[in-house]
Amino acid sequence: MDYRAPTPPGLKPKDLIGIPWKIAFALQADGWYLRSDIIWNKPNCQPESVRDRPTRAHEYIFLFSKSEHYFYRTEAAKEPTASSNGKGGLRNRRSVWSINTEAFPEAHFATFPPSLVRPAILAGTEPSDFVLDPFLGSGTVGQVAVEEERRFVGIELKPEYAELAVRRLGW
Repeated sequence: MDYRAPTPPGLKPKDLIGIPWKIAFALQADGWYLRSDIIWNKPNCQPESVRDRPTRAHEYIFLFSKSEHYFYRTEAAKEPTASSNGKGGLRNRRSVWSINTEAFPEAHFATFPPSLVRPAILAGTEPSDFVLDPFLGSGTVGQVAVEEERRFVGIELKPEYAELAVRRLGW
């Protein structure tokens, strides 16, 4: 690497900044309830050219609510399991979700796969509810929301990504 961004104040060079957790703690301080930290395990993660730490193969997803009591449809979030007698069944979803990344033509490299977004939308909303994606990107969350008969609002700062999402959603 020929360039290294300046180290933020209070950190040492090569320290993780911990942005996902800093945002989670800031939202808690603002009154949100942090109900779950979900680890998205990426079995087919992109390789990194690092030699002094493990390659990152996960991201965090946080489940927040605005109140102590909130809508959560457990049945919609269940996952398949195999019992000792070989019969399949369903169980409460665990906090580590192993889901492969998926490419999306035209999109930047960091698109969410629809199978990552769908359980959260189904568990936390009902048909005709609004789904907000504050980081619209290529529009995966919007696509799944529309497929699941939810209304959708997306926010994106980069015009080229917003245009991509508009094309993907057929708007």
